[in-house]
Amino acid sequence: MEIQRLPVSIWRRVVNQKMLSVFVVFVGLFVVSAPALAHHGVAGYDLTKTVTVRGTVTKFDWSNPHCVIHMDAKNASGEVQNWTIELAAPSLLNRMGWSKNAMKAGDDITADLHPAQNGAPVGISGTITFQLKILINGQPFPTR
Repeated sequence: MEIQRLPVSIWRRVVNQKMLSVFVVFVGLFVVSAPALAHHGVAGYDLTKTVTVRGTVTKFDWSNPHCVIHMDAKNASGEVQNWTIELAAPSLLNRMGWSKNAMKAGDDITADLHPAQNGAPVGISGTITFQLKILINGQPFPTR
């Protein structure tokens, strides 16, 4: 019994089609997964400056990708500003001792933060690499 061999041209075509299929799948997976690697970072914040904001919590969002504190605080001229403070992810805050019940609307808050570069009442007080001081009703919350 003799084994028949495929002509070289057919064999090359089959191999090239398989390689093309593998390449297309690889590129497709890369394109789909690329957004998962994206992160906005801290470029919009002035990390050379730290300000302390005092006021009242209006809302506390315990959600991914970052927890967010909404608060009302008076500026230097006595006008109330609505501040938004970005914190680390809930999983990281949880490991530091925080919980979704860490604060509620009406709590007094004092937060150190890096302000937005454009002057908006927005700041960042924590990421995976740092957590600045936050006091809730006079009690310090863990920073690491």
